[in-house]
Amino acid sequence: MAVPKRRTSRANTRHRRAQWKVAAPT
Repeated sequence: MAVPKRRTSRANTRHRRAQWKVAAPT
């Protein structure tokens, strides 16, 4: 899975989350 398990910086998660949030369940 390309979804990171470790929590990155607050600003980083906000930007990346939108992308892999949709790709994670699929």
